Amino acid sequence: MFAAYRLRTFAAVLVACLALGACATAAGPDPVAGPDMVAAGAGANPERPRFFVQWKSDLPGLTRRPSIAKETAPPDYPNSAVRNREEGSVTLDTCVTAEGRLVDITVASSSGSATLDNATLDWAREAKYLPAEINGEAFAVCGYRFDYVWQVSEQR
Repeated sequence: MFAAYRLRTFAAVLVACLALGACATAAGPDPVAGPDMVAAGAGANPERPRFFVQWKSDLPGLTRRPSIAKETAPPDYPNSAVRNREEGSVTLDTCVTAEGRLVDITVASSSGSATLDNATLDWAREAKYLPAEINGEAFAVCGYRFDYVWQVSEQR
């Protein structure tokens, strides 16, 4: 029974992502899908999931967005950045695996400070995540972006 449920869920997700042109595999795009697909080709991060759904906020059947687990502590503000009063927002482009690991992480938008960008990357690699769920089942998504805002507080 569980296998039949998984098969129905997989089939529903596959139909939805093919219709949206949002499926991809590490071997390359599905030739049936639309032009919006992203594939992990040569030179891509080998940790990128073999099968994933390209992130869109309106994915059919989406029951949970990927998110940072509540038990994850915020990153430590680098001392040199505090001294220099460096602030800014870092946007990361990521893949969140079905197991809740962040892989294939890149800085999509810099804070303007290499120190803050690197601190965000280091923290993101160690943080705990909840994977996306489609129809209640964990699924890998790539192209998921999130921001971390660094702001020096006067209480430091």
